[in-house]
Amino acid sequence: MSAHKRFVIFLCNGNTIRSQMAEGLLNHMGGDRFTAVSAGVEPGEKVHPMAIAVLAEEGIDISHHKPKAIGTYLGKEAILHMITVCDKAQQTCPRVWPGLPEGNRHHWMLDNPSATEGSEEEKLKAFRNVRDDLKEKIKNWLKEV
Repeated sequence: MSAHKRFVIFLCNGNTIRSQMAEGLLNHMGGDRFTAVSAGVEPGEKVHPMAIAVLAEEGIDISHHKPKAIGTYLGKEAILHMITVCDKAQQTCPRVWPGLPEGNRHHWMLDNPSATEGSEEEKLKAFRNVRDDLKEKIKNWLKEV
């Protein structure tokens, strides 16, 4: 294994929920091998409080994270893996990221938990479901790379 960590970028529409959660989870689960960052097609104002809360339940603090635009990293970091976590990002993001090795672009479709209606507990459940889905996807992905 290389002494250098490999950069992974998670991309979604607003960079307020799914990609932020994925960044926090990968840095927690695979931080010895990877540095995860995230960005959005149309970055929102702030990370969703429920995304912060459900990662805090796992002992992961993303309260200091801020939504970022794709241009923050495009051409500036040696990104070795690009993972889109919503359809808009998959359709909109650059097809070829400078320096991205062939076959290292992945798409993990995840529900948008902020679209959930109902009580606060029902909304939190939707955020937990996305968190748990991401944990499983990251765990499996880490076995492959």
